[in-house]
Amino acid sequence: MDARDLLRGQLTWVHQLLDGTMSDCSQETADFQGEGWTVNPISAIYAHIAMTQDGIVHGLVQGRPTLLESEGWGERLGLEAAGPRDSSSWAGKTFDLATVRAYAAAVQAATDAFLAEAGDDVLERPMETPMGEQRAIDVLANVGVTHVASHWGEIAALRGVRGEKGLPF
Repeated sequence: MDARDLLRGQLTWVHQLLDGTMSDCSQETADFQGEGWTVNPISAIYAHIAMTQDGIVHGLVQGRPTLLESEGWGERLGLEAAGPRDSSSWAGKTFDLATVRAYAAAVQAATDAFLAEAGDDVLERPMETPMGEQRAIDVLANVGVTHVASHWGEIAALRGVRGEKGLPF
């Protein structure tokens, strides 16, 4: 097994966990935000996960338009672009779960297809990131796996706060 296979396997696994957590999540739960909470609703966190992966894989690593832009997901999701989650663009924002699920599946499928075909020259290429210079494969692992897993845990915890089963196992 090489690094590409490991990364593809980790991405598949973390998305299966996320999908399992979201599979029985109601729209009501996904849009809930308790009084005084500063955390975004689950639907916004879920959309953020997919938009970030889309932006990293397509925009940053491949230098191509994101699926959000090129396939009209931005309009379907009710967003112009995958901007930062700041108070002006994300405050109180919720998303239709069926649309986010479809977008997340499209992003993951495109990510896996890219990784299956990407050459070592692409994956080993150094890139400037907000965290300094990193290889493309490291950026993909950090954002694709760690970022998804972090927010998956956040979603599971928010479901637990509502008295629901958060983890899919």
